[in-house]
Amino acid sequence: MQSSRDIGTYQNKGDVPIMLKKLFGLLPFVHHQPPLGMPLRKVVILATQRPVEIKKMEELITQKLKKNEADTIKKIENGIEYLRRERFFKRDSSNLFVAGLRAISSQNAGLGLEFGEKYIHEIPDIRAIKSMVLYYDDIEKHEEKLFLLNHIKDINYANELKAETLGKLHPGIDSGGISIQTGPPWTFSLSNPLKLNKKPQYFKHRFRTKQLEKIEGIAPEFELIGKIKISKHGSPSSALAQFQFFDENNSRLIPATIPGLTHSNSVGWYSYLRQDNDTGDFMISFELPENCVQLNIGFQTWNAKSSVKLLPGFEVKPSSTNQFQIDFTRFMANVEHSKAEELVFMFSGTTYVQDVRANRPIRLTRELMKRGIPVIFNYHRWRRTDDHPEYSGDLLFQIPIDVTKQFMAKLATLRTSKKKIFIVSYPHPIIPKILNRFKVNGWANLYDARDDWEEFEKVGQAKWYSSATEKYIVTNCDHITAVSWPLANKLDAYEPIDKVHVVPNALSPNFLSNDYKWIGSKRTKVGYFGHLTASWFDWDSLIEIANQRPEYLFEIIGHSAPDDLNLPKNIDLMGPKTHPEINKIAAEWSVAIIPFKTGLLADAVDPIKIYEYMALDLPTVSFRMPQIDKYPYTITVENNEEFCFALDESVRYRPKRGVLKKWLARNKWGDRVDDLLSLAAQPRNDGISNLGAEE
Repeated sequence: MQSSRDIGTYQNKGDVPIMLKKLFGLLPFVHHQPPLGMPLRKVVILATQRPVEIKKMEELITQKLKKNEADTIKKIENGIEYLRRERFFKRDSSNLFVAGLRAISSQNAGLGLEFGEKYIHEIPDIRAIKSMVLYYDDIEKHEEKLFLLNHIKDINYANELKAETLGKLHPGIDSGGISIQTGPPWTFSLSNPLKLNKKPQYFKHRFRTKQLEKIEGIAPEFELIGKIKISKHGSPSSALAQFQFFDENNSRLIPATIPGLTHSNSVGWYSYLRQDNDTGDFMISFELPENCVQLNIGFQTWNAKSSVKLLPGFEVKPSSTNQFQIDFTRFMANVEHSKAEELVFMFSGTTYVQDVRANRPIRLTRELMKRGIPVIFNYHRWRRTDDHPEYSGDLLFQIPIDVTKQFMAKLATLRTSKKKIFIVSYPHPIIPKILNRFKVNGWANLYDARDDWEEFEKVGQAKWYSSATEKYIVTNCDHITAVSWPLANKLDAYEPIDKVHVVPNALSPNFLSNDYKWIGSKRTKVGYFGHLTASWFDWDSLIEIANQRPEYLFEIIGHSAPDDLNLPKNIDLMGPKTHPEINKIAAEWSVAIIPFKTGLLADAVDPIKIYEYMALDLPTVSFRMPQIDKYPYTITVENNEEFCFALDESVRYRPKRGVLKKWLARNKWGDRVDDLLSLAAQPRNDGISNLGAEE
């Protein structure tokens, strides 16, 4: 009997036109059609069409404004909300915002700017920003113009706007950013490298009024960010920056303390640049003293043994924490406008979401986003000066661990209409301090154990690990998942609320090239790709196996191989490769291998690479790894001799056509996300859900 899920089968006749309507709406040449009775429907339709006709939209809106101003503005706002909800990943709501802003401002500049200020932090369209700059100029509101700098990504345009606006706010500044009266040049005026010496060379920075407001009672924090040119052997104290603070009357402030800075009688408030010698980058964080509106920064050498040059482009800006708060407000507005029923906080401990690396948390996040589910993604960065992905206005908000720590309380008490899911992907020491606060504020808490962290710590790879921390997380999260059954058995011994569920890894849909085809090679080739650290890759065994099978060529792809390897001629260490390059190389392999050191660390693993080996239509030979014992065309062995025999057996036959493909069809990342969402949806039986949530 055919299932109701099968194509062509419907529960009732009314389903047929509904299905056809959905299919018709997916066609690329069909424009989006808003409801027939929708106010300003013609304008909304124009916002969805390409090329967009902003001028025509303005004219239609202006006609309506002349008849009823307040009612028309309300209809524009409803239209923006509709497009943000129904067409989130399009630019349609931005088009309507820009047209509405220009039309309203043409009739009433003050009212237009009020409308613009309402939406610009959520829809920071550069067309709207430039329009608002002109309108602020017309009514001489120059301080408000500086607020727009928070939303401008084009640094050159931002500097031009800053110079022009400061010139109007403070007429004593000429077009080059130099004070005609007294005082040093402005920070943004440096255009060529400046050689530093023992005498401080000063620059001036003016703070905007909105930057001086306290956030949740916390004094504003700023960062001096820039770059110097210095020898790679330069010391952290080769150069320093002096700080002088002034109030509105240009009187020097003498604060008792400045968090982030040091004081000496000879220099005053200062900080060494402590630059990264490889890049020259430096960053100094400091709190601003009360009543300060202007800062003079003096750069000078201190313990320099070689030349030090200050490069153009240095700036004083609100700390990344402040900027993250601004961006997070915008993100949450987008979350509320999305159709998603859930909001996920992925506490990953990995790098930020990117194409180069794609571990379990990143792959789960990509699948969640593919479904339109918003994700707050915590990631690790080595230094605060490291680049971080800017928020682009979508449903992914990425936040580094140093900022996440300061956000934890805010995230725990987050108010939203969405189902809140907290996925802990590694047992960071901060989690026990905050976990129960998430629980009593309505979050579903899941610990997704992707590795045996205790064993990683034993080989020097997770020095932050504490077994007490992990045990606390296991016993206090609502549900625990593990990538393998040995790891699940280990965590079950910690007595969690619910039994540990095995949720293995899976295949990424983007790994296999569209034109991939296995072709083989005249010489038998054996291959591996992945991490090559000696902490778990068994180089000694691989070398012995290669010596035992000189007729096989072993092609090893990856990074972090030891520098002191003495490899036989039939091991080709190929270095890192992209996925398309791996596809091309692996098409000639007869068998793939996983030569990891046996032990508790390997016992807990479910390697992502085995799914990719199978996608490449390759059999796999591995040292003992219990989770993969029963995977198709996979042989696990205990020693080098068995490994050699398993290789001999595997190269004799090709996998039966379709077997691996059929198995992989049931092991996609979408299946893993289904498992996690299903667990998160289960009702709690501990009686403390939403105990501390605000109503």
